Amino acid sequence: MSKYFSDVIVEFLRQQDIDYVTFNPGASFRGVHDSLVHEDNAEIAPEIVMACHEEIAVAIAHGYHKASNRHMGVFVHANVGLLHASMAIFNAWCDRVPLFVLGGNGPLDAGKRRPWIDWIHTSQNIESVVKDYVKWCDQPTSQRATIESLYRGFKLMNTPMRAPVFVALDFDIQEQPLQDDVRLLPRSAAAATELPPLDALSADGLATRLRDAELPVLITDFSGQDPRTVAPLTALAESLGLAVVDRGNRLNFPSTHELNLSGADAGFLKDADLVLALEVQDLAGALGSFLELDDHGRPANGAHVVTIGANDLLTSKWAADYQQFVPVDQAVAADAFGSVTALRERVEDASFATPAFTARRDERIKRISAAHVRARTEWADRAEEAKGNEIINVAAAVDEIHRAVRDETWVLANTGSLTIDGWVKKLWPLERPQSYLGLNGGGGLGYGLGASVGAALAHKDDGQIVIDLQSDGDFLYTPSALWTLSAYEVPLLTIVMNNRLYLNSTQHAQRIAGNRDRDIDRAHIATSFYDNPVDFVTLARSYNIHALPRVEAVAGIAPTVREAVEFIKANGKPALVEILME
Repeated sequence: MSKYFSDVIVEFLRQQDIDYVTFNPGASFRGVHDSLVHEDNAEIAPEIVMACHEEIAVAIAHGYHKASNRHMGVFVHANVGLLHASMAIFNAWCDRVPLFVLGGNGPLDAGKRRPWIDWIHTSQNIESVVKDYVKWCDQPTSQRATIESLYRGFKLMNTPMRAPVFVALDFDIQEQPLQDDVRLLPRSAAAATELPPLDALSADGLATRLRDAELPVLITDFSGQDPRTVAPLTALAESLGLAVVDRGNRLNFPSTHELNLSGADAGFLKDADLVLALEVQDLAGALGSFLELDDHGRPANGAHVVTIGANDLLTSKWAADYQQFVPVDQAVAADAFGSVTALRERVEDASFATPAFTARRDERIKRISAAHVRARTEWADRAEEAKGNEIINVAAAVDEIHRAVRDETWVLANTGSLTIDGWVKKLWPLERPQSYLGLNGGGGLGYGLGASVGAALAHKDDGQIVIDLQSDGDFLYTPSALWTLSAYEVPLLTIVMNNRLYLNSTQHAQRIAGNRDRDIDRAHIATSFYDNPVDFVTLARSYNIHALPRVEAVAGIAPTVREAVEFIKANGKPALVEILME
């Protein structure tokens, strides 16, 4: 039987252990689509997860990777599909998630284009749509060049700093019979280039500095992308008595650990004399959360700052997501897990701990622990007090949701907004690696539901309850993700935190009105859904999702969420709860 080049693309996906591909169908990759569904390929082809919009498809792959560290392939239709997908690709870029995005393109050979449609769906340099927020992109024009691009793209996206890549697949090349001299390379050809850990001299010097510091602070942000890092990083902090500030783009350090001062009012951190920043994206913001900074973003108290990670290896010329430039004392491009391991080996050596260090460390741990306990007690008290409000407050809701699921093994796939996320970090015990997957990266709405579908798909058969704390405004960008959720029976618990407005935009409207001494009561105009509210329960049911009656009182939150959890456990299907919020 004849073999076509698109068949080899499918073989490549399976060679690289890709179990799923996701897309909204488009004619520009119809050759690959046929190869995916062709019965002769049934045993090698990845399973298809169809989405109703390219932004949803990319978000599904985004969430799937964050939950499992495995890849989905993403296919997007020619220019129109790529334009739809671009926002979600930008989110993944800012979130440092490697996505393998393959885009169809009309025939570059103009003589092979069909009238009208192939002309409007063929682009010269189609990758230019996303080139400034992908790590690498290509538009190969032959079978052999396409094979090389697939391997190069897969390799580069997984090489630190990791990020999405994009390869355009010419419509005509996909459908050509396979040439005799075209074949796959060895699987290892796509293996990532690895960063080394701290070298011995740097590790020795940094360990000594950490030992001799009066108040060393560890800041971490993305190190939890490698879940292996959490346990040794926790042990390192304990051995050295480090105060920890977790910026929380992943679960990097247990939120309940006595050394964790993230979000706490710990004024003594202003005296920090050494800061170790591990995979921190916004260093100026991180330092400024507890230190006074000078005009250049340097600690005004002269604290010594060391950075370890790969942030400097990936910089967009278009997006300023690299944040403010901070002059540091030492910047090392190194693997986080290997570097933490190297430091642990030194600080746990019998000769490392002097009596003076031990006394200083133990006293420091007492201060840090006391501040940690004060903060978490205050946060819990505020949430409990909020439960007396007539209208459901976000802190009360977050606490009651956790009360309903605390006996389950849960994964928090999405928290919807900075407000919800802040209370989750204050009230939930975020302790297991990859049990909390962070925010969307680029601040682009439309991420939450798709990413949560991907995360739940990654955990579909392991019994963990995947939870999406879904803000209503973000939901309304991509509601058709409910179709994918229903069609593939993905066991996701979606909890819509419905305040009937775009809260951030409303707050900005209030702020500018207040600054101008104008009526802040008009801030809800064109930022809210008050005059035409959405019934999310009915919406979900229209997609055949099991949705419980809307919750409008605090007392109903935990029982309703528990009922939804029991439905998911019994049926292996999704469920939705809507909570009407303050």
